[in-house]
Amino acid sequence: MRESLSITAGAPGLLSLVGRANDLDASASARFRDRGDGTVDVFVTTPFEVTASRRVQGEASRDGAVVSAYDLLTALQNDSEDIGPARDPNWPGALPPTDGYEELDTLPVQVVRQLADEGQSLARQFSGPMGPPSSLMNQTVITVTHDGSGTTVEIPMRMIFTCTALGLIPGFAAPIEVPRHLRVSAAGRWVRIDAPFGSVYHTTGLGNVLVF
Repeated sequence: MRESLSITAGAPGLLSLVGRANDLDASASARFRDRGDGTVDVFVTTPFEVTASRRVQGEASRDGAVVSAYDLLTALQNDSEDIGPARDPNWPGALPPTDGYEELDTLPVQVVRQLADEGQSLARQFSGPMGPPSSLMNQTVITVTHDGSGTTVEIPMRMIFTCTALGLIPGFAAPIEVPRHLRVSAAGRWVRIDAPFGSVYHTTGLGNVLVF
């Protein structure tokens, strides 16, 4: 079975996300969630045990279809709808929930960049052959609590690394209309960070194989 993705708007942003995901991990996978309203959320895996996504206008060949991120990147670069064979067994568990998220707080972009810079400095000092140590990636760098409900979530360094490595937050030269903040939300054990150029998801305690 060959999969396809027809995009009517949002292709450049998706190309950037998938390209960076492929640079991080040549074996990365992409998965489609057809929202039923003319938009598709495209999720990609990362080596940080964090899933990232970008929304485009268009239509996927099949809701839930999994393809090679490299195949998707090649199709986007060649402005082709045809991607290649389905690779459903390669996806590591369930997708994050579609809804049910409670928005907890917002984070200024400069705070996230500062944390990422500090983390990268530590990673250069202590990384081994397998990359940054798990203790660094699992370190809680921000704790967010909703003033009304009291819901509290901990954001590990791995989520911050993912935001910066995939280029999801704007640089200094970004247009003034691009937001300079990130929204933090939670749904059950899932934590989501919505950045200006995409979203990242991580499950607390059970990793990305948690099924809802």
